[in-house]
Amino acid sequence: MISKKTLALCATVGIVLSGFAVASPAMADPVSNSYSIAGSDTLEDVVSALANGTNVTGSVVRSTVNSATIGSFDATGSAYITAKPNGPRFGRPNGSGDGVKALSRSIDGAVYTSGAAGSPKDIVITGQVDIARSSSAGTRNDAGDLLYVPFGRDAIAYAYQGAATGIDSLTASQMKSLYECSPGFQIGGVTVTPNIPQAGSGTRKDFLAKIGSTETLMKTVLEGGCVVEGQEHDATTLTAESVMPMAASRWVAMNTGASYDKRGTGTLGSLVAGVAPVTGVGTSMVPNAAYYADTIWGRDTYLVVENAKMDSTNVKYDANLFKLLDPTQGTALTNSQTLVSKAGAVKKKFGFLPPTTGVVSYRVAKTP
Repeated sequence: MISKKTLALCATVGIVLSGFAVASPAMADPVSNSYSIAGSDTLEDVVSALANGTNVTGSVVRSTVNSATIGSFDATGSAYITAKPNGPRFGRPNGSGDGVKALSRSIDGAVYTSGAAGSPKDIVITGQVDIARSSSAGTRNDAGDLLYVPFGRDAIAYAYQGAATGIDSLTASQMKSLYECSPGFQIGGVTVTPNIPQAGSGTRKDFLAKIGSTETLMKTVLEGGCVVEGQEHDATTLTAESVMPMAASRWVAMNTGASYDKRGTGTLGSLVAGVAPVTGVGTSMVPNAAYYADTIWGRDTYLVVENAKMDSTNVKYDANLFKLLDPTQGTALTNSQTLVSKAGAVKKKFGFLPPTTGVVSYRVAKTP
């Protein structure tokens, strides 16, 4: 049973550190003297900003645990990471699925096999990953070992390049036809190339589900189809007349300067008729609450931890890890307050709104 204390985990607060040297988005892997975080590309920049410290709101905000730093590892970079001092090198978790898998192997001690090309294979990584970033929800299981803690509200849109008529506002059915390589399918009389994030991406999983397609129905170029695989949220890879799923949060962050600019010459398109995913331009861009509230294209994102460590009745309970995700603590990660000194304000700069009202933590089985 999930304790009432566990269910209360829905948001957290950043802490203001006077005189702290502000960190930009990470250029190299972190060194953590407490907890390590890996997984989703969608959440990597905002979580790293909170872990490293940021002044994107005009006030320095940083999340720590009893003055100890935490380490958030990007989804991309070198083929491998070392998450803890003197720990093993293992394949970099790239995406929500890979992050949750690494967390699962950290819990059960089974061999971890990374999907990252060129990375070490079949490594035991017990205790190396404490939190997984996830942009997609897992299947609820009251007996599961993992706890999904709401982080923030995001939405799926798409980036495109091209002048085809109607490419700026596509429907789910059009996307389904496009990503299933329907013979002769065109937009505005022009053949459009669909791009999809790498395997294991939460955005890829959510996008396919929302357009009514599946991994089996979608055919990549390597499978003899038309869909080009690439790293999620990198619109610089778009070619003439092409589209790719894009988290609205990442697009906001790339415009406000909170995140690395990988827009290229792409433009953001809407999947909700008559509703733009964002409002404003440049540093003034913010999420459009109406788009984020859409029951199909809006989505809540999560930080995933071992449930036992969040349950004060369990012998594995970790009070410090709980504090990092506890909404009543000032040094946690998922606060939704919009004061410039709070993590919620940071997250808004990175394109996130508070999680859906009423969304609470829930359990999920470990990834095989």
